[in-house]
Amino acid sequence: MTGFADAGLTLTIRTSDHVDRAELAAGAAALFDLFLAREPEFGFNPDIVVDYPDLTADAASPFLADAPGYVAERLAALEARGDPVGRVVILTTYGDAVGAALATAGWSGERIDMPAGPDGTWTYRLDRSEAGRTLYIEAVDEADPKIRPDFLLELRDGQGRLRGGAWGSIHEREGRRFAYIATMALGVGLPPGVGMRLGQALEAALRDAGVVAVHLGTQTAGPFYERLGFQVIHRVLPDLRFRIGDDGARLRTDLVMMERRLT
Repeated sequence: MTGFADAGLTLTIRTSDHVDRAELAAGAAALFDLFLAREPEFGFNPDIVVDYPDLTADAASPFLADAPGYVAERLAALEARGDPVGRVVILTTYGDAVGAALATAGWSGERIDMPAGPDGTWTYRLDRSEAGRTLYIEAVDEADPKIRPDFLLELRDGQGRLRGGAWGSIHEREGRRFAYIATMALGVGLPPGVGMRLGQALEAALRDAGVVAVHLGTQTAGPFYERLGFQVIHRVLPDLRFRIGDDGARLRTDLVMMERRLT
């Protein structure tokens, strides 16, 4: 399929309705690598301490075994170095494992329902004082087996190099199909407007696949997705990331969960 010829690009679209899912996996991995290459363009808000617990040991993970205890240790370490924390925010896909213990310890929690996204996605919050920084803990299974490539869009240049695209999963609930965007990324130096056109092509492809709603989570691209018609359904943490604009100003972005209804 072509539609980006004026930008020197070719768009291909594949879905697991027509090709084997294993055929999509390599393209999905390459797009994730492209996304990671752009990640350093964004910094973290210095008023927020970001923590990624070790989840590789599964049940033996300190966070999964005792989430309140893990947080208490992190808070004690920060306060010992003179870095008080006023509030703690957790985003996790392990809500089924840690939710009961956090609720017992006085945390407030909110489930994030994305039918094609990771099950067990919750956000938890503990307000300690009005002063101090925010501790943000992200405990997310990046290899969640539910998030497998069911659609793959790839933008390639005349030399066949990958310059952008998107991939994600499609799941059915009560007879309706939902999609989750796992990765959407563009390479450096593409003409203005390519991202919007890619997003519109993705929407058209998902409509053709019978999808009724699309979900995603992003730390850096909320304003872009809003221009595509997405709405914020959970504002997990304001001002988490920033980038430097063309005028030298620091542009902050929120950690949000978003939805686009297609019907």
